[in-house]
Amino acid sequence: MKAPLSWLKEYVDIKLTPEKLGERLTEVGLGCEKIEKTKDDVIFDLEITPNRPDCLSIIGIAREIAAIEEGKIKLPKVLKNIENVKPAKTLPLKITTSSEINPRFTGIIINGIKVGKSPTWLVEKLEKVGQRSINNIVDITNYVMLEIGNPIHAFDYDKIKGATMKVHLTHGGEKFTSVDGISYHLPKNAVVISDNEKIIDLCGIKGGENSGTYENTKTIFLRVPIEISNLIRRASQSLGLRSEASSIFERGVNAGGAVEALSRTVELILEIAGGEIASPLYDIKKEDFKPWKVNLNLERLNKILGIEIPEQEVKNLLERLNLLNKKVSNNKLEVTIPTYRNDLKIEEDIIEEVARLYGYNNFPKTLPIGQIPTNTIPYFKDYKLEEKIKNTLKTGGFSEIYTYSLVSESDLQDCEINPDRALRVDNPVSREFEYLRPTLKINLRKALLQNASNFEKVNLFEIGKVYLGKNLDEAKEEYRISGISSNKTFYEVKGILERILEDLGIKEDISEYIKVIDEGVFFEINYNELIKNTKPKKKFKPVAKYPPITEDLTLVINENIKVGNIIENIKIQSNLIKEVEVIDKFEDNVTLHIVYQNDKGNLMKEDAEKIRVKILKSLSEKFKIKLQD
Repeated sequence: MKAPLSWLKEYVDIKLTPEKLGERLTEVGLGCEKIEKTKDDVIFDLEITPNRPDCLSIIGIAREIAAIEEGKIKLPKVLKNIENVKPAKTLPLKITTSSEINPRFTGIIINGIKVGKSPTWLVEKLEKVGQRSINNIVDITNYVMLEIGNPIHAFDYDKIKGATMKVHLTHGGEKFTSVDGISYHLPKNAVVISDNEKIIDLCGIKGGENSGTYENTKTIFLRVPIEISNLIRRASQSLGLRSEASSIFERGVNAGGAVEALSRTVELILEIAGGEIASPLYDIKKEDFKPWKVNLNLERLNKILGIEIPEQEVKNLLERLNLLNKKVSNNKLEVTIPTYRNDLKIEEDIIEEVARLYGYNNFPKTLPIGQIPTNTIPYFKDYKLEEKIKNTLKTGGFSEIYTYSLVSESDLQDCEINPDRALRVDNPVSREFEYLRPTLKINLRKALLQNASNFEKVNLFEIGKVYLGKNLDEAKEEYRISGISSNKTFYEVKGILERILEDLGIKEDISEYIKVIDEGVFFEINYNELIKNTKPKKKFKPVAKYPPITEDLTLVINENIKVGNIIENIKIQSNLIKEVEVIDKFEDNVTLHIVYQNDKGNLMKEDAEKIRVKILKSLSEKFKIKLQD
C-alpha cells in the first residue's frame, strides 16, 4: 500500500519526521518497506497484513498515525443526508439480490453527468499511488476506494437492459468480458450481476465491458457492494484474476461504511462531473451493520502481557485507536468496536491492540517464568528419535533430501500410480504441483536420476508426510521414512533398517513396518507405527571382562528357509551365544558369524565345540540343514 505524506496530512496532523514515522508505523504492525522521496512529496510503501483491510486505505493509515501521535482524524467531505434526498426526476431500476451471496447492496443513480478528463489534483494523487487516470468517473471511484477503503463501481445506466439488476451465482462456463477487454469463462459459484440479457459485472473483481462508463455516458448507477470473502477469493483464484477491489473483499470490507463511501463518491461526482441524483438511495440488507462490543478483563490483560499497565492508560490507549470504552465492573471494560475493524472479535484481540500501541519495545526484557510442562501435548514430535534414525541412515551411507509435497500427473504415472487414486489440489499454481504425493518414492526417484550422471554412488533418504486417499472423505496423512540407492544390495539396506529398529528398542521384525522394499534398491517405512512402538530406554550393560570365542559356519540351506528363522534357532541353543549374523551368501550357502562369550569366566574351546554340535544337530533335525564340507 502506497501512502503519500501529503495525502495523509489532509486527515491528520503529523509532527514526526518521515523516517521516525516509518519506524513507528512498523512498530505498530504496518511494516514500512520503503520511504521514497519525490520532488514534492514523500511516499510510504507499507506492507499491510491480511488481518488489517482497514489499512488498505489512506484514512485507515491516518487513523493509525492519529493513534501514534495522539491526534484527531479529519474526515473527508461527504454529501450529507443522502438517505433523505428527494430527486427531481426518478429513473426506474429493479434490483434482485440475496443476503446469502450479497450481504448489502447500496447504490444510487446520477443523471446528466459529463464524462471527461479528471482535474489535475485527482490525476496527481492517483499517479503517486501507481494508478493511471482513465476518466473522471472511474478516477473518482478509484480515489474513494483508496481514500476510504470501500470499492465502488459505476455502471452506465442506459446499458442496463430492462433497468434490471439481478445478483446471482454462476452455473459455470458463462462468458464474460471485463472492462479492460479480456474475455473469461467463469467458474461455478462466482457472484455476478445480470440485466435482462447478459452478465454486466463480476462482483468484487472486475466490471463488465458492456456496462462501463465511457465518453458518451450520461447516466450512471453507483454501487458500493459488500461481498462475501470466500466467494470472491475462490472466483479470483480460479480465474487467476486479482484486482485492488478483490484484495479488499478477500480480507473483509467495512460493511458499516457503505453509505459513507457512496456519499463521498456522490459528493465528488456532482462537484467534478456535474449531474443530479435521479433515484432514492438503494440500501438492501438483511441486518444493520453496527459496532459490536467486547469485554476486556484488566487483570487478565496484565497477566497475559506480563506487565502492569494502569487502568487509565489502558483506556487512553484504546480511545486513541477509536475503541470507545466504559467501565462495567471493578476490573472490566466494555469496548465498542467500529465496523471497519473486522479483525477485533475477542478479548485477546483487544489485548493485542493495547500491547502494540503501548509499544513492544517498552516491555521489560525478562526470562519466561512458570513450570515446565510434564504432560506430552497431542501434537508432540520427538525430534531426538528422528535425529537418531537420520544418523543411522547417514552412517549407512545415505544423504538426506527435502522435497515438495506436490507432484505432477506425469510424476505419478512414471511411478505407475493412477492419478485418480491420488488427492488433487483444486486450484494448483501449475500443472507441476497438482497432486499431493502418496509416496516419497516419486521425488526420491527423480533426485536419483538427476544425480546419477554426476556420482557413481547415489544413496538418498527422506522423512516426510505422504497423503493417502482419493478424496477428502478418505484423506489422511502419514509420516514415512523412505530411501533409494543406486549401489547398495537388498541385504545391506535390510541390515541398516534392522539397526534402526535395534536403536529404537523395537524387537519386532522389520517386515512389520516396511511398506515396500525392492531390489531397485528402494524402501519405505511407516514412521508413525515405528515411533508408536519405540522403547528408547536402555539398560546399561558393562563391557564383558572375559574374551569371546568367534567362529564362522557355512551352512547348506534350502532356498525356501528364511535365514532369520535359522538365526533365531541358533540363539536359543545356549545363553553363551551373544551374536549371530550373516556375513556371506552364495547360491544355497550361507555363512554365519557366531560369537560365544561367558560373562562369569573364561570360555574354553571345548565349551564352544559342545555348543556347535548342539546347533548343528538342531538345524539338521528342524530344517534339514547341514554343514558345508
